[in-house]
Amino acid sequence: MRAFQIMSALAQASRFAAFRALVEALPEGMASSDIATAIGTAPNTMSAHLAILERAGLVSSERIGRSVIYKAETAPAEELSTFLDDACERGRKARAPRTAA
Repeated sequence: MRAFQIMSALAQASRFAAFRALVEALPEGMASSDIATAIGTAPNTMSAHLAILERAGLVSSERIGRSVIYKAETAPAEELSTFLDDACERGRKARAPRTAA
């Protein structure tokens, strides 16, 4: 799992907003300019944000005609979520009062 890369990619507000917009647009996906409009950011910065999300495995892209359509890839986020859930569960168990035997 690339936990650090995933968390780093999502730690920036515009990238997190873009990922959320793409999750909401599943399964169709969105063009870069549509993502920029949806999250209220400049279109010329969107490709850099999408490249970081793509390197983290959170976004895939496909050329359709003259457009590039981006789609959220949720498996890496699911893996991170599972890891964090397991870590929290271990923490809860470690903090639980022990009973005398």
